[in-house]
Amino acid sequence: MALPEGLAKNMKTFQAANDLPVFLKGGPVDKALFGITVGLCGIGLVSIVHMIYTMGFAKKKA
Repeated sequence: MALPEGLAKNMKTFQAANDLPVFLKGGPVDKALFGITVGLCGIGLVSIVHMIYTMGFAKKKA
């Protein structure tokens, strides 16, 4: 059974030995999505640290 043309092309692209991780082999769109993902993870981590800080050090009531 022969592979469809598009699948064979994708297999060659993703199995090429070009020292790129598989999540960046798709081109500029993959780089943009990876950058957005890293940015959102960073924002989430900062938000969690801020929440823990504000819960740990409550405002003093006057």
